[in-house]
Amino acid sequence: MDSSTNTQSKESAIKNETTHSPEFIEISETAIPEYLEVVKKEYEIERGKKQSFESRAGLIITVIAAISVFLFERVKFSELTDLMSSPLTFYILVKIVAGIAVYLGFILTVIMIFRTVSVKEHDNFEVKSIDEELLRENRIEAICRLIFTYRNIIVQHRTVNGKRATSYKNALYGIVSTIFCVIIYISL
Repeated sequence: MDSSTNTQSKESAIKNETTHSPEFIEISETAIPEYLEVVKKEYEIERGKKQSFESRAGLIITVIAAISVFLFERVKFSELTDLMSSPLTFYILVKIVAGIAVYLGFILTVIMIFRTVSVKEHDNFEVKSIDEELLRENRIEAICRLIFTYRNIIVQHRTVNGKRATSYKNALYGIVSTIFCVIIYISL
């Protein structure tokens, strides 16, 4: 190799480093494929979380339906109002508080379950945006665009799933407190 060819090669490498021109970068020499695989897997994980929350919420809705039949039969609102108008003793106060807590816990559980199921929808990759121009795009630029698009979608999914998790956790607290207060109310 002569010195003029070697000099041109060095100049080309320097030009590539300073301009960051994608023509000289080989995909196999970058971490782009690995990042693409990571975002694909993370996307699937977040979609799976959404389906998991919806399935678990369905189970709690079934439990709520079963509890509501028992609840409205054993903890009657008219009985609570009668207790409120009777002379107040510690026993009656505890029964009134437990009865009110049963209804409040039930209402909280229902609200939180609906929030779990009806939280904002997940963003998706807009396939309608794929056209001939995108298909002719430089491969590295296209893959980078996909990675950044999926990154933004995953961040949105995590935010929505975080809200779902909080609502679901509060629904569980509500149902446990409702059951606990029903037990107290019935045992008094």
